[in-house]
Amino acid sequence: GYCLRAPAQGSCPYANICEHCPSFHTDATHLGILAAQRLDAQDLATDAEQRGWIDEADRHRKLIARLDTLIAQSAPA
Repeated sequence: GYCLRAPAQGSCPYANICEHCPSFHTDATHLGILAAQRLDAQDLATDAEQRGWIDEADRHRKLIARLDTLIAQSAPA
């Protein structure tokens, strides 16, 4: 995906967590990237859980949920 934020809006409060930002836009051309990112996030969540890093695992699970939404919204009808 890509950012729709205008440079005049100043620095971004969502730096490095674009998927949660309302200015983030994606479409079907990015489905492969979103799916790969989802797999990575799943691996990271599982690893964090196994290490007992519950907050870290939760952060990855929130990203997974957001990616699921973006993938569903971007999939061709």
